[in-house]
Amino acid sequence: MRADTMVAVAMLAAAAGCSSMSDTFKTTPGRTERPATDVPWQFVLADGALNNNSSCRTPIVDPRNRATLQLERSDRGYGDYRVPEGTYGVAGTELLRVDCTTGRTVGVVRQ
Repeated sequence: MRADTMVAVAMLAAAAGCSSMSDTFKTTPGRTERPATDVPWQFVLADGALNNNSSCRTPIVDPRNRATLQLERSDRGYGDYRVPEGTYGVAGTELLRVDCTTGRTVGVVRQ
């Protein structure tokens, strides 16, 4: 192949990679819709321990009433969790975003 053809093919491949990467991040909303309500100071792991790193674990638990939250997706140290129906002000088409390092709530996001 000629050098200019190879450059064009490389640029096309790079552009395709960028578009698929941006599509990935479109599925994880960057901002919260609103604050959550009646949340604990922080969520804990199922055994009651605190998470000591930025990985998003599942399940996490509300230490006040042992309500269990299941991880749906995570990105950059934040996890979007499915919560028991009618809790924390989260509707059926929404998730609760939690900072995975601290266990503290960030807010409500779209599913």
